[in-house]
Amino acid sequence: QTGCIPSTTPLPETEYFLYTWTVYILPLMPPARRDPRYSVQDVIDMVQTGESEVEMELNDTDESDEDSDEDVCQQVDKETQPPMDCPADNYVDIEPKTNKHTMPRDRYCWLKKDFISPNTDFSGVDITGDDISLHTPLEYFRKFVSEDMVEALTQNTNEYSFQAHGTSVNTTAKEIEKMLGMYLKMGLVQMAGTRMYWETETRYSPVADVMPRNRFQSLLTSLHFVNNMTVSETEKKDKLWKLRPWLDSFREKCLQVVPEEHNSVDEMMIPFKGKFSSIKPNPWGFKVWVRTGISGMMCDFDVYQGSVNGIRAKSELGLSGEVVMKLASTLPEGQNYKMYVDNYFTCVPLLVKLLDRGIHYVGTARQVRLPNCNLEDEKSLKRKGRGSYDVRVEGNHNICAVKWYDNRAITLVSSFAGPEPVQKIQRWDKANRTYIEVERPYIVGAYNKYMGGVDLLASFTAKYKFPIKSRRWYMYIFWHTIILAVVNAWLLYKRDCKTVTSGSPLNAQKKRPSKRCAHLPLDVRKDLVAHFPRKTGRGRCRHCNKGYTNTQCRKCDVRLCFSEDRDCFWDFHQSESQS
Repeated sequence: QTGCIPSTTPLPETEYFLYTWTVYILPLMPPARRDPRYSVQDVIDMVQTGESEVEMELNDTDESDEDSDEDVCQQVDKETQPPMDCPADNYVDIEPKTNKHTMPRDRYCWLKKDFISPNTDFSGVDITGDDISLHTPLEYFRKFVSEDMVEALTQNTNEYSFQAHGTSVNTTAKEIEKMLGMYLKMGLVQMAGTRMYWETETRYSPVADVMPRNRFQSLLTSLHFVNNMTVSETEKKDKLWKLRPWLDSFREKCLQVVPEEHNSVDEMMIPFKGKFSSIKPNPWGFKVWVRTGISGMMCDFDVYQGSVNGIRAKSELGLSGEVVMKLASTLPEGQNYKMYVDNYFTCVPLLVKLLDRGIHYVGTARQVRLPNCNLEDEKSLKRKGRGSYDVRVEGNHNICAVKWYDNRAITLVSSFAGPEPVQKIQRWDKANRTYIEVERPYIVGAYNKYMGGVDLLASFTAKYKFPIKSRRWYMYIFWHTIILAVVNAWLLYKRDCKTVTSGSPLNAQKKRPSKRCAHLPLDVRKDLVAHFPRKTGRGRCRHCNKGYTNTQCRKCDVRLCFSEDRDCFWDFHQSESQS
């Protein structure tokens, strides 16, 4: 209350302040503005129409969090009015409000109608061509780790050792190849540390006999991939600049593999628990985005580096969508390749951009990334029973969204696969303790069949990978590429074998290597590793075919002259560089 107080009445200091504020200052102030109050329905209407003046701040999350994908597809989906360009006959007549700006989500109009699948006949390169022939294991490995890559690694290693220690390790390409082979052997017979392979009680001859322990340790600490003195400041902005030449060469080799029709994109982790690195690692290690075929063969990859100078680039597709577009950009356009991804990557603009390149898509999706797509909720599908599903079709781009209920609801979207033909599958019923038949839309079966390529590749790499500890964090990525090269070489060899044996008997006979070539691969014969003589029964020399000898190569298992007059043993194993 603001009644007048007689001036003769003495006032304490606090009461005098309140009296002055109430009588003189408060009447001069404008009326207090109260924030408007909205009901839940009012807020939903404002979000859908885009006319809300309420500003909502979203807390930025860490860029490594998979749920923090910044893209325009993340809108709350409710059963409300359609966008302006949708036919009114398919919806309840609600008077729309005038939009000041066209929101990105207004481009997509989802209708409840049958999905008509487009023609997706594959027109890419056939991986089972007629000109495929089998090669030796080393030749398959060199398709991914070439001699030029090893030569560059050798040169940079020698230069770095001289710059760091004042003396060069003077290694050679052959010695680097030996070290890589020793690493692969360590993966087959794993021990607690590298030194144990040379210790008396735990000595492992296939490793210890190839190279002395100190020499192996010296090469490990000197391995280098770029000349530090010639790298510019611009190149150093790349957090992987110390490994970039090797990664670019390895990626180029992977891109030379003929891709399969069905490809999947997902993340792969390189185990690493260190704290100091240019790249902020995931708690489990370094993250690598990978594109593989259904066989697990890696065709393209990109090491995730996080934000650049703390700034995260924004785009319509978000981080996850840009990853898929980058890995899909190396696929030929207009040949109906198929891409399978999970819900971390899926958004409607991504499907549209891939369709523009002639690449079709199947993936699980989050409901908030399907604006205006009013699929039935999980409770409604649960009441209908297992196997029930709901379908919506985007009218402008012919994209199908299917929500299927099994043990729980799952949403999938595709540009070529729909619910038809519906398949019958067996599911275990806990209540009746028996198997029952459940309907499964075709899109779910296609996703389950072709999605697991990256997981398959990760399982292969984890079987025989030896964890060499290093203070240089990028060495973990390098050793992982060596394992990936071996896995890719093996999968490519399997694919070629299947192609050769599945052809006609006449073609298979022509493509199959001769018995002599299969018994004595040229790369094994001239590798100058572990070729030791032994005495055996007398027989004709394999090299000169004239003399008879009782000396045999333990590794090649052939008789060779080895006497004062004739040294076929050396001539047979001599490499081209020594001739």
